[in-house]
Amino acid sequence: MTTGQSTQTPNTDVAVQALGLQIEYPERTVMRDLNLSAPAGRVTAVLGRNGAGKTTLVRAIATLQPYRAGSLRVLGHEVKDEAQTVRGIVGLAGQHAAVVAELTGVENLRMVARLYGLSPREARQAAAGVIDGFALSEFVDRRVSTYSGGQRRRLDLAATFVNRPSLLLLDEPTTGLDPHSRNSLWETIRSLPLNGTSVLLTTQYLEEAQRLADEVVIIDEGRVIQAGTPNQLRRTMASTTLSLVTHAPLSSDQAKALAERLRGEIRDLGDNELTVTGQFDLDAAHRAVTEQGILDITEFSVSPPTLDDVFLSMTGSEASP
Repeated sequence: MTTGQSTQTPNTDVAVQALGLQIEYPERTVMRDLNLSAPAGRVTAVLGRNGAGKTTLVRAIATLQPYRAGSLRVLGHEVKDEAQTVRGIVGLAGQHAAVVAELTGVENLRMVARLYGLSPREARQAAAGVIDGFALSEFVDRRVSTYSGGQRRRLDLAATFVNRPSLLLLDEPTTGLDPHSRNSLWETIRSLPLNGTSVLLTTQYLEEAQRLADEVVIIDEGRVIQAGTPNQLRRTMASTTLSLVTHAPLSSDQAKALAERLRGEIRDLGDNELTVTGQFDLDAAHRAVTEQGILDITEFSVSPPTLDDVFLSMTGSEASP
């Protein structure tokens, strides 16, 4: 007889593991056989265009969205069978700050702590414990109605942390913030794994994934189409660009020989300009140009691929919320 509770020792090396996950809405299937693994103690970013299923995935991990088939585990606990346990170890910050404007920041923190079941004394201690870590001290005693967007977002993130979750889910954490607020929040998010918290975030900003994530997962139409570290994805899924400008005109034979030496492709060839793309680094480009005897170079640049390039090469479109 089964009780619905797992009898296996939870795997705490993997923060989130989805195997064959299928999620359906009345009008369509959102997830189709999705397989994903997010390591514990790291920041994992989920990228995808509008409708790819990013927010649905976050809601499923947080026990807010049922799934029809497959397995979804949080630190070894099956979400469907151990929902109460999962809720106790997961924190969720949605796309909009869920704070009460009429209360002060510290009152919001204490209220959330009480909702987690802490006593009044424990709630005060929990609130005090996140104020410095999330840089709230300058405004935490003011009413939230006076906060800027960045201050509200920071308070919202701190509120998810009063129960010290093992996994923090962030759905579009910096959408709508000004650059200063965004950079400040990035620093806070990046520090969380240092304290033992795993982070899974969705984002529309490829720069954000590049700055924050140890692992990146690209999903499209409810399936994972690529995953790896930012460096791995840049090296294997997108091209480096070499651009040359010379005093003397370049012949087509020179351009062809250079591209072949780099195992790349000619993207643009003018009288004095050449652009080649391919899988090569700066040293390889220098060697190839020298070996081909291309002289009188006035401009030489090698641009490594970005996560924008990776995303475009995989999906054919830009990322979107």
